[in-house]
Amino acid sequence: MGKRVPPGRADAIRDALLRRAVPLSRLDQGRLQPLATAGLVRDGDRVGLVTAAHIFERAHWGDLAIPLPRDGRIAALHSARVRLVMHPAHDVAILWIGERSLAQRLCANWEASSTVGLTAAGSTTATYVLAGYPACNARRVDGCVYTKPLVLFTESIDAERYLYARTAERIDGVTIWTPELDGVSGAMLWRISDEQDDDVACVLWPVAIQVAFTHNVHLRAEPLTCVLELLKTSRPQ
Repeated sequence: MGKRVPPGRADAIRDALLRRAVPLSRLDQGRLQPLATAGLVRDGDRVGLVTAAHIFERAHWGDLAIPLPRDGRIAALHSARVRLVMHPAHDVAILWIGERSLAQRLCANWEASSTVGLTAAGSTTATYVLAGYPACNARRVDGCVYTKPLVLFTESIDAERYLYARTAERIDGVTIWTPELDGVSGAMLWRISDEQDDDVACVLWPVAIQVAFTHNVHLRAEPLTCVLELLKTSRPQ
């Protein structure tokens, strides 16, 4: 949707973001159900998961489970020391992981973004990208849930809305139907910045958190300033 991204760059961005887009599931009577997407952040010695606040209208944080792909297991949060902080006016939340061993396992299995590098920079002419896990792409096989991720390149409509049409051109040029974005809520939206004169090298800047969508119209995202405010107010005094 928007400007075409060279295949080599798209592949590199996909590989980078899928190490950072963390799928969140909820345990429902012992069965995993896809719920949302999160981003792992490190703030000094603290480790947390940034996501959309509205997901906690359907699930308690203690029901959440996170895959650990390198370990080949699932980490359940019911017995972890977790502190949930939600923005009072915006659809953004941070789950601070108080159990050090769990925080270390999360950082060993997923790439964490340093809060030092978080900015609120955006541009109405830039290309943006997000990676998340649509619930409609989930399949249950032998008791395990597998979700095909979505990597979406888009452009901004205004400061909070981004293009999301019914169809999109896949990286190989094939036109496909776009999925419903339930399960992608909480995904980080990144601005792509050209830094080199070639088809691959670029810099990704986190700028917002995806929280809602209207198919064939737009997706909506909360600006990263909301996350920065939560980081500041939730730091120990």
